[in-house]
Amino acid sequence: MITTPQPVVLTSSSIEASDEETVQANVTVIDAMHTALLHTGEMSPVGVRSYYVDFYLTQALEGGFAQYAFLALDRAATDTLIREGMAGMGATSHLELFNRAVESYDALSEEDTELYLDGSVDDGGDVPDGVLRMEELDGEFEELL
Repeated sequence: MITTPQPVVLTSSSIEASDEETVQANVTVIDAMHTALLHTGEMSPVGVRSYYVDFYLTQALEGGFAQYAFLALDRAATDTLIREGMAGMGATSHLELFNRAVESYDALSEEDTELYLDGSVDDGGDVPDGVLRMEELDGEFEELL
């Protein structure tokens, strides 16, 4: 958990912009801070949480939870920031679904994880229950969105 009292940094034009433009401005600022080698703990907690919720949303829209899990560098820390961000945003349904997806994904065997991440499940063959569950959760994500 980030506890520093750093303020959110945004461009002046993004303050009066649409929600999407404000989120993109935050992403740009956090990316610049990462490029400048600042550590997450040196950044605004609210800005960082928003950044990682947006990261999750982007990955889940592009390739489901599998893409998020594959691209998240430190899933334990990233999962925590996403949970905190969703809770802070009041996105309780999304948080509940995220928690179920994390729990189901973490329960997959190594072989089932590979099948799910590769997306190489044959529609006609036997699909392991855990992989089916992850695909169902990806479907729930689409419906909830």
